[in-house]
Amino acid sequence: MQGNFDLVGNNFPVFFVRDGMKFPDMVHALKPNPKSHIQENWRILDFFSHHPESLHMFSFLFDDLGVPQDYRHMEGSGVNTYTLINKDGKAHYVKFHWKPTCGVKCLLEEECIKVGGANHSHATQDLYNAIASGNYPEWKLFIQIMDPNHEDRFDFDPLDVTKTWPEDILPLQPVGRLVLNKNIDNFFAENEQLAFCPAIIVPGVYYSDDKLLQTRIFSYADTQRHRLGPNYLQLPVNAPKCAHHNNHHDGFMNFMHRDEEVNYFPSRFDPCHHAERHPIPPPVLSGKRDKCIIQKENNFKQPGERYRSWDSDRQERFICRWVEALSDPRVTHEIRSIWISYWSQADKSLGQKLASRLNVKPTM
Repeated sequence: MQGNFDLVGNNFPVFFVRDGMKFPDMVHALKPNPKSHIQENWRILDFFSHHPESLHMFSFLFDDLGVPQDYRHMEGSGVNTYTLINKDGKAHYVKFHWKPTCGVKCLLEEECIKVGGANHSHATQDLYNAIASGNYPEWKLFIQIMDPNHEDRFDFDPLDVTKTWPEDILPLQPVGRLVLNKNIDNFFAENEQLAFCPAIIVPGVYYSDDKLLQTRIFSYADTQRHRLGPNYLQLPVNAPKCAHHNNHHDGFMNFMHRDEEVNYFPSRFDPCHHAERHPIPPPVLSGKRDKCIIQKENNFKQPGERYRSWDSDRQERFICRWVEALSDPRVTHEIRSIWISYWSQADKSLGQKLASRLNVKPTM
């Protein structure tokens, strides 16, 4: 064993924004109103009206998949693009996917009210009871791999977290499985103190130029140090299972007993060595470095294709959810028109139906 790989992900394969600098504002928009402490649609729709790349994520969130039935019937996705590197130094882009062996199940509106109203901890209880009874939840791990030399062959940027990779071209390949076969003993110690960070990788796995991943590499560790203290990686739930050998000692909240006299590196009095070097292909760069919009935004094609893949009943439920959200009295005519314009560019008939039911003249 060579440490931990923190595969931080989501239950959807895409994300709201591709620029990590927008993350704090996105979270503020999704959180409750700072004045009333009530989560409100008008704030969410206002913020994301400036970010058409969010349409793909909303095609999942407002879909029937929006509310998983429980954890056992929920997919997982690494979302970000990483790099796999073999022993010869050959690199491939990779996306990670978790598929539950018991299938995907979700709750529609009336079911949400019934299940959530009866027990607000229903998903946690379902998982706990399943493990306790020996009905161990299992997920199969799949990967999609892409040759970096083929990155420009698509009509979208493969490193854009608001996009999925076509499975007919880049098929899912099974590589492993995850089985939860033991319940935790103390929720706070083993769950609340969990601290993931996408920067924590192992040999053979490396980063990519995925814009959101590059931001998360820095931000997550800062968050965990603020939340749990600078030595949060010493906590048993976060510490690697392999022996930890370095000469970095002490700091606030240190609880590791060490009696060595050398707490620096390198030293001729201590045999501590650098970790074994593993190949990391150096990127070849040309031109200027600049903060700019990616060339292949293509914000509307994939959400439109996703909408058209559903049957008419599923499309109708999706439309009803958007009509309800856009009917919020605090949503202005301008914001309503922008969203209708976005969905019209994804699918013309969808935009027309939204415009008709909201009594707004379509712009597309």
